[in-house]
Amino acid sequence: MSGIFDFNSKDLNSLLTKYGLKKTWINILATHLTGKKQFDYILRKDQFTSATILTKDLIKDLTIGEISVLYEYSVTKSNSRSRKSNGQYFTPDDVASFMARYSRQFPDGTWLDPCSGIGNLSWHLVAHQSKPEEFLLKSLLLADKDALALFIARILMTVSYQKNHKNLFDKIEKNFIRFDFLSVADRGDLNLFTISDSLDQIPKHDFVIVNPPYLALPIDKRFETAGAKDLYAYFLENIIKTSKGFISITPQSFTNAQKFEPLRILLLKKFQNLTIFTFDNVPANIFKGIKFGSTNTNQANSIRAAISIALPGKGKHQITSLLRWRSIEREYLLKHASKFLSDVVLTKEYFPKVSKAYKPLFNTVKNNNTLSTILALRKTKFSLFIPSSPRYFVVALRKSVKRTSLKQIYFHNEEDRDYAYILLNSSFTYWWWRVRDGGMTLSLETLLSLPLLEFKSNKQVLQELLKSEEVNKVYKQNAGALQENVKHPTKLLTKLNNIVAPNYSALLTQLHENSEVTRLISKP
Repeated sequence: MSGIFDFNSKDLNSLLTKYGLKKTWINILATHLTGKKQFDYILRKDQFTSATILTKDLIKDLTIGEISVLYEYSVTKSNSRSRKSNGQYFTPDDVASFMARYSRQFPDGTWLDPCSGIGNLSWHLVAHQSKPEEFLLKSLLLADKDALALFIARILMTVSYQKNHKNLFDKIEKNFIRFDFLSVADRGDLNLFTISDSLDQIPKHDFVIVNPPYLALPIDKRFETAGAKDLYAYFLENIIKTSKGFISITPQSFTNAQKFEPLRILLLKKFQNLTIFTFDNVPANIFKGIKFGSTNTNQANSIRAAISIALPGKGKHQITSLLRWRSIEREYLLKHASKFLSDVVLTKEYFPKVSKAYKPLFNTVKNNNTLSTILALRKTKFSLFIPSSPRYFVVALRKSVKRTSLKQIYFHNEEDRDYAYILLNSSFTYWWWRVRDGGMTLSLETLLSLPLLEFKSNKQVLQELLKSEEVNKVYKQNAGALQENVKHPTKLLTKLNNIVAPNYSALLTQLHENSEVTRLISKP
């Protein structure tokens, strides 16, 4: 077997049907250990007393990330309502390695993986250390609610890293802790870093590496981030309050959504040295495959992710744009992502996703008056229609289109409407959405925050926009219905950009391309 893409799930499904989840994986592990004399002492453990040696080793030649996928698949097949099927996306090996390499910037200390699963992130964290076996033995804790996952992790870590300690499996037993990281919390009274006694139950550690579950929840008043109503915010709050630093992969929504403001406050108060990489989900995605156990019709992973590195001590705040790349550029992206970092000011209101190239533009417009100042609060005859689902562009239309998600905004007069017609259809608005938001939809909050620029309307271009609405309609199937939109040609976009921001026109037009990385690669 050369990898996960050659894996035939028929054998695994048959085992799960015959033996159930736990016995299936005990059999898989026993088969994997058989024939490796240095691990015979593990096979003598009580857990393997009634193990059946299978005709083939199902996890031979698979990476830790690929084995993780198979385990989560097994969990979902056995219990589709498990927590593993609720908001759990699997960190691919290359991304886990990207995260783990930043551990070299941290001082010595004990690391905790608080929802480890079978140990994908932790495995790569160990791999990046100068003395992996000693690090696993003395500097790493894995915690999870799933006892079977922890047992699998312990086996796989031992197989990968046992060298000088002939009974490493026994020696690291205490490092694998069955614990619910959210079973304890501060009292959530907005007194920053008032640590309650219950948080002391979290295993003692210095640093954290984590891919927490992403799941909408009811308000939990134990947390200062309760208003976010999201599992990953609660995880990050506990991590911030009990750790000296961390490396995480989460949705990028915490950078901008109003409901995550308490989380941003916690981050800014605690860490002077904070680096955030943010990633788009088109055309390529940081996560691969599907979300196991999803009950949605569309099971494709649509998360726009962020990788955050919070280091102890002095430093600076850095962030990238919402990075976009092609699948074939993935390796290059992960190797050179730091080239897109800029040190724009992060605020509790939002973390602006601005790469180095766009930093001058952001600093020029960030304090300008906004679109909200020229909008009418009541219906008038001067309005524009704005489709709410940006991907590669944002448009504002004089005539409505046939789609389910559409905003209508009103103006006091024709002059303001025509000004906004040009501004909103320019690439500047699309760029601002990517800076200020970047979520699944163009929120009203983001739209109202759009900075106003100094320019004069152009009657010829206004006429071209009207004509484009008629001749450049595009359609996309979504939720069983055809969604209508308008996609203006690049030539027209360039004209608009030359009007609204002539000094940045070319840079703004590039935003609609499939990749920011292509231009970096093509440089000599």
